[in-house]
Amino acid sequence: MVSSSWYRKHQKTIYIVMIFAMFVWGISYSAMEMIPKKPVGKIYGRKISQNEFADMYNRWQRLFFSQSRESITSVIWKQFLFLEEAKRMELVVTPEEIENGLQRLAFQIFGTEMNMDRFGLIQFLCNSFRLNQEQLERTLREALLVEKLESSIRSSIQMPTEEAWQRYSMENEQVKFNVLALKAKDFSRSINVTEDETRAFYEKRKNVTYNPESGQPGYKLPERVKIECLIARYDDMEKHVSVTEKEMKEYYEDNKEMQFKITGEEMSNDETVTEDNEKEEKETTDTGKNSEKKEVVTTYKPFHEVKGDIQKTLAKQKAIEKTHEVMNALDEQLYSTLDKAERLDFKDLARLHNGVTYEIPKSKKSGDELLTEDDVFELFPGSNQIVQAVTDRAKYESSIPYDFIEGTVIFRVIDKKPPAPASLEEVRDRVVNDLILEKGLLRAKEIAEKYVGATKAAPLNEVVEALESEYKNTDISVIETDYITRPARLFDKESKYIEALGEDRPNVAKKAFELKPDQLGIAVETSGEKACYIMELVDKKPADKNAFEKDKESVTKRYLYEKQETLLTEWQNDMNRHLEIYVRFQ
Repeated sequence: MVSSSWYRKHQKTIYIVMIFAMFVWGISYSAMEMIPKKPVGKIYGRKISQNEFADMYNRWQRLFFSQSRESITSVIWKQFLFLEEAKRMELVVTPEEIENGLQRLAFQIFGTEMNMDRFGLIQFLCNSFRLNQEQLERTLREALLVEKLESSIRSSIQMPTEEAWQRYSMENEQVKFNVLALKAKDFSRSINVTEDETRAFYEKRKNVTYNPESGQPGYKLPERVKIECLIARYDDMEKHVSVTEKEMKEYYEDNKEMQFKITGEEMSNDETVTEDNEKEEKETTDTGKNSEKKEVVTTYKPFHEVKGDIQKTLAKQKAIEKTHEVMNALDEQLYSTLDKAERLDFKDLARLHNGVTYEIPKSKKSGDELLTEDDVFELFPGSNQIVQAVTDRAKYESSIPYDFIEGTVIFRVIDKKPPAPASLEEVRDRVVNDLILEKGLLRAKEIAEKYVGATKAAPLNEVVEALESEYKNTDISVIETDYITRPARLFDKESKYIEALGEDRPNVAKKAFELKPDQLGIAVETSGEKACYIMELVDKKPADKNAFEKDKESVTKRYLYEKQETLLTEWQNDMNRHLEIYVRFQ
């Protein structure tokens, strides 16, 4: 009662204080909004504010990337850069192009042309993408401007016939050659290494990450993690679901038109139809000048014949549904204990749910519980998200459920090792073996240079005879290859599989095209099996000009597209010099 009477007594003063406080807060908030925020980047000297970036990010996300779960930050920076370049080139988008863009957008949604007035179409698109009309048209104008910019760049790139022929002749020229392989392992058997050599070799390469494609030794271990997992595999979950006779018959009736139909032409009606083949459709068709009539009889595979397949299909479907149901329940259970000091034990959780197993997975290659990114992807194929999540996850923090090809997994990181060189003791055997092979390859190269240099114009068989007499316990044999073409660039490296050698040998292939008649050459390969090759040209076939003329149009189009893509990439890389990002806006 005392507080109530006090409130009534000072009610007017309280109201005045509250109004004043709200007034001051409003001014402060407005003032904060008026203060310009720090720019997040600069393009061609023009500052990009955080608000400008966020506005464009949200509009493009809704209109063009609504289904994407990945960050489109890099895409937005690219669009900013392209738009600025389009303005510098004084490109514009006309109202007619905007209208066509709206129709194209509607066509992409419905797969057909829309018979809808402009107002109705815009309202539909605005509602679908949660944008107002101004935002929709502005975003579409930006996209069309970028499209026009790329189109103008592409149209400025040409592929003359002579240039196309030069490339075609390079790609389709063929060579056949004889080759003698001097393998590093054959010349390393008598090689011994000292402790000092081993340690020096290790020290030189301990901070190099091993890359099997490069062929260069390296002993730096990548980041590795140890994880414990709750795994529900679809095959395991199938053992805990059941399919009834009724469900199988319903599936049969619902899907027999699409899956179990048998259609055949019948000249008579003598054949009978089983009781399961209840439906028959008879159509009369004209065939030939005499208008002969054939009856097309549609029947269905009997239920008892397809029952087993239906049971497997339904069991798989139920297993997938059950897997998601169980793993989502586990996720809820784990989430409910986030703010508690004591963590739920994964082993105990696995025991409570049929079909769920507890595992600390091991690398398929090394058998180690500490896993690299490649190990994780190999263990849980079909999802790059799992690899990224394992790398980003803090220790002892449970993940959400992730699907992979075999099922669903929830994991927890229990140990994490940063990138670091392996100790010499851990990799001593590898270091010694790598050093011996390197010395063996060097020895093979010295031998090749000695004999090729001493017999410049001599045929390869004379070199073979000399080598056989000096190295009697070494395999010295000549292989004749089939015709091959030049190496191609795959995955940012040159590649050429030579069937006669059974390996990818791009350096050998490249050298083969440099050879002239009566000339020997040497090529060294360090990836795969290390070896030095002595080579002799057998024959060279030029490209067929008639074949080029026959396919000139399609070939030129392909070359032009590839040239455009290459030059566009170079052009964009050059433009990136004018982009400066202060803060990566997330």
